[in-house]
Amino acid sequence: MRGLEEILANNQIITLPNSLSELRRLTKLNLSHNHIQHIPACVYSMKNLIFLHLANNHLENLADKIQELVKLKILIVEQNSLHALPRTLCCLTGLELLNVDFNRLQSVPDEIYKLHRLEKLACHPLDKGLHIVHNPLVKPIKEVLQGGLKALYNYLKPA
Repeated sequence: MRGLEEILANNQIITLPNSLSELRRLTKLNLSHNHIQHIPACVYSMKNLIFLHLANNHLENLADKIQELVKLKILIVEQNSLHALPRTLCCLTGLELLNVDFNRLQSVPDEIYKLHRLEKLACHPLDKGLHIVHNPLVKPIKEVLQGGLKALYNYLKPA
């Protein structure tokens, strides 16, 4: 059965009604270019989401509940105000594209190496992989990122 898709981009949305949590078969949700400060609680009930687009909002953090979206393959949260990524994000081992470019991230969780489906540090917006370089990162240092994703994982993995 084909999954459902909902495009709510460019609507000045601040939040969503809890009744949308009933959209359990929804696979794609585009909430980009809105005024969202926190991922609405109903989104975490959408257990079949494989694509979640939240770029160009006002997100300052991702809740630990992000780990509940176990089928997620694409998460786009670029151009927000994220200061940190929760460790629980690293439980989403099916992620193939994680775009956190143009945020305020100073570090990444040490467990990010668990996201083994992120095959490279990506530059082009359509590339799969980890998009992270446009952040004021302190850890890992930029020199590590120049070595690519493998260098990043080696830097973060416990010895």
